Amino acid sequence: MKTQLLGQMRIDRVVESEGPFAAVDFLLPQVRPEQLEPHHDWLRPRFLDERDQLVMGFHSFVLRTPRHNILIDTCVGNDKERPQRASWHRQQHRYIESLARLGLAPEQIDYVCCTHLHADHVGWNTCLREGQWQPTFPKARYVFSKREYSHWEAEHRLALAQGRDAPNHGSFADSVLPVVDAGQALMVDDDGHDFEAGVRLESAAGHTPGSCVLHARSGGAHAVFTGDIFHTPVQLIDLSWSSRFCHDATKAAQVRRELAAQLTDTSSLLMAAHFPSPVAGRIVSGAQGLRWQCDPH
Repeated sequence: MKTQLLGQMRIDRVVESEGPFAAVDFLLPQVRPEQLEPHHDWLRPRFLDERDQLVMGFHSFVLRTPRHNILIDTCVGNDKERPQRASWHRQQHRYIESLARLGLAPEQIDYVCCTHLHADHVGWNTCLREGQWQPTFPKARYVFSKREYSHWEAEHRLALAQGRDAPNHGSFADSVLPVVDAGQALMVDDDGHDFEAGVRLESAAGHTPGSCVLHARSGGAHAVFTGDIFHTPVQLIDLSWSSRFCHDATKAAQVRRELAAQLTDTSSLLMAAHFPSPVAGRIVSGAQGLRWQCDPH
């Protein structure tokens, strides 16, 4: 993704990985191949490969304002024990080096904003130092939804009490709790949180109990960082298609419809956590319904 200028703000992407991820019906179990065929002209090859595998990215966004550097979602992370998903297990990616190429060191991140607390959105919250998980961004406040945190804390405690595997690949223990223990967490309520004028976190629960979206506005321009409200542009074909990982599929679909109604055929940029390159783009309407239009800039 090329740098996106948003009034006085700047948006960049830090890529952890990108490529074919899984079959469409793995992520979206209700989808049948014939439903995709009329849309192959815009889905292939960017979003759907020749084997009908979804092409997906795992990346963070950096939103730079005149006042703050805000890192949005932090992927899977290095060295994490994720044996249930081989591609995530003990990864070794040059994420910090990619951040450095944008001119930023970990010490220069003011906020880390997690749209939700799934394992692929919190991984670089922490890194392994001398055998301990420690916050990667030493001066940052890590912004979590209070509702989201409470849900995963309860799930984590229950799993410990019952002697079963920790939920969410164990990411609450290695990528969230160390941040809280370090005193760097900022828990926000459902009524939203303003980082500064023009940058606001709003509740969008459904995919998870406390999912959020981040809106950035400057100079008449608007971008919304949607986390996993949309996993793939395929969902624009039918906004009711929620992923198998959604906590409340019906509510997730409702949030997706509301967001699409707000953004369709406008100049607003949608910045999704898993859309592949070039990532930035807009929802547009056409004869066959909604589709994704990549930003040409």
